[in-house]
Amino acid sequence: MKIAIITDIHEDIISLIEALRKIDKYRCDEIVCLGDISGYSIPYYTYLQSRNAHECLALIKSNCKTVVLGNHDIHAGSIIPENNSFFDFPKNWYQLDYHHKRKLANNSIWLHEENDLNPLYTEEDTVYLKSLPEFAVHNSSELNILFSHYIYPNISGIKKEFHTYPDEFRDHFRFMEAKECKISFSGHSHIKGFYTVDKNKYKQYGYKSLELKTEPICYGLPPITNQQKRSGFCILDLNNRIVHIKRL
Repeated sequence: MKIAIITDIHEDIISLIEALRKIDKYRCDEIVCLGDISGYSIPYYTYLQSRNAHECLALIKSNCKTVVLGNHDIHAGSIIPENNSFFDFPKNWYQLDYHHKRKLANNSIWLHEENDLNPLYTEEDTVYLKSLPEFAVHNSSELNILFSHYIYPNISGIKKEFHTYPDEFRDHFRFMEAKECKISFSGHSHIKGFYTVDKNKYKQYGYKSLELKTEPICYGLPPITNQQKRSGFCILDLNNRIVHIKRL
């Protein structure tokens, strides 16, 4: 079985179309999207004229069997996240003004209205976003795999943090164990290439292939968005036990 994994599109329709075209050549059994379909942030992206969240979402819906929420999708869909032990969202969070939110957040979570343009979603788009889970588990007889936008308990990436030390993944490994998963894939960090984390070591790589390990391990994947030439995607070949990270 082959699974293609994409993440962090950020309304970049041109890069998404190109990624799906390249993925098609690998004859994958399914495609998984790890979120942040929306989220065009003014300070970070330069494809203002071609951005199209609506068309990106349509392609994801028609091509991806599994889709999980990213932090920008949560904002775009006005969703109160379930995995939010680190911040108590008021039920009327999306009715509050920005200054009230900023005071409550105390710089602990992302306030995407500061930088994100309106994704111009239809009502149907928003309903679809609200139907998505914050993580998913791929079950098989040999290997269970956890898919999420980021690392538990910040599984959708709404908290302002990025991890680079194994100890920081401790709760995530416990979450994997609770879900009976040996392997985890996430996005969010917009890494150039990818990283792996086991219980002892964090290591960063370029765009290459690695043997799929059987002990608990997390893989952090590159984004689809054309940002600072970091674009890439993953082909997970379960038959041959190889993780391929491809440059877009």
